[in-house]
Amino acid sequence: MRMRGVVMVMLLPVLMRAVSECRSSCRLTNISITVESEECGSCITIDTTACAGLCRTQERVYRSPMMQHYQNTCNFLEWTYETYEFKGCPVGVDSVFTYPVALSCDCSKCNTDITDCGVLSHQTTTCNVH
Repeated sequence: MRMRGVVMVMLLPVLMRAVSECRSSCRLTNISITVESEECGSCITIDTTACAGLCRTQERVYRSPMMQHYQNTCNFLEWTYETYEFKGCPVGVDSVFTYPVALSCDCSKCNTDITDCGVLSHQTTTCNVH
């Protein structure tokens, strides 16, 4: 019986962490972006960080037209931008690709001024063959 108590005390931190992760799993995740420049004749894959996961939401049974309705989504809280310059581009072609890098994430209302809040499409993972 004493051993069972010791095991439970040892598992408690693991269980507490699992419960907190179930509440909100919005966090940084590594992603790869495939970028193709037809003008420069090259295709690259960029590794970066983004925000992904679930946020706690509650769907109301009755939606009043008097109350604004929104759901929290997993969004960038802080971010920076990095650039990649394609090599071997003809003169006059914009060879710079700028992409966001998430530094932290938060469950919040989606800001349509800076974010595409729609459903993600299936991203192409390879370049087109011409």
